[in-house]
Amino acid sequence: MGSGTLPLLPAQKRRSDRKDAFMASFFHEGVLGGAIYLQKDKAIYRTNKLQVEPQYRNLEMPYYNLEEIEIGWVWCFPTVTLSMKSGVSYKFILMESEKIFAQIG
Repeated sequence: MGSGTLPLLPAQKRRSDRKDAFMASFFHEGVLGGAIYLQKDKAIYRTNKLQVEPQYRNLEMPYYNLEEIEIGWVWCFPTVTLSMKSGVSYKFILMESEKIFAQIG
């Protein structure tokens, strides 16, 4: 899978019956281990790292607020960047990016 941007589908066309978890590392003041959980209306990144600010320990990213999903690479790791309509972007190392795109996009 190469770098690029994927178009988002309208909310009514997304899979609403999936609730899956994916190991992910979040780029925020370093690389933080955790997981992304896909729910019917949002993706949630969770980590148990106590040194991380509370808003990033349970980061909710509603699908209706997603503007763009970008795939790329950092070093030798595949990355996914979720850009929100508010202008904020969240970048993750995510080994199973194809599975996430199939469920979100």
